[in-house]
Amino acid sequence: MTRQPLYLERLQTSGLRLTEPRTKIARLLFEDGAARHVTAEWIADELAGTSTSVAIGTIYNTLRLFLGQGWLREVRGASGSAAIFDTNLRPHHHIYDEITGELSDIAELDLDIFGDVKPPKGKSITGYDVIIRVR
Repeated sequence: MTRQPLYLERLQTSGLRLTEPRTKIARLLFEDGAARHVTAEWIADELAGTSTSVAIGTIYNTLRLFLGQGWLREVRGASGSAAIFDTNLRPHHHIYDEITGELSDIAELDLDIFGDVKPPKGKSITGYDVIIRVR
């Protein structure tokens, strides 16, 4: 018996309706298990060569659904305009190349720039994201 791909199992057990666009996007994002940074536009370009084209609005809606499922995280403030979605859910930070637009991971433990940060009264730190911009 052949085991189905993990991305397909994830979709089937999520409670989300299994649609062709969701399946295609999930396959692009998760099939090989590699961590990647993507934009909706990149996904649209990748899917343009397939038998079913997917509207950019559908891609954004699907990415938001996957965010809600905890399968992606959004890296805000990196590119200035395009939302970048990250399949690497482990704690980490990023280097953003302003010339090429490439976003690279930095392991959380490889970055030591903070001292003892104290949150405002009545608040607690739930995490932090650092984006280092380079040229």
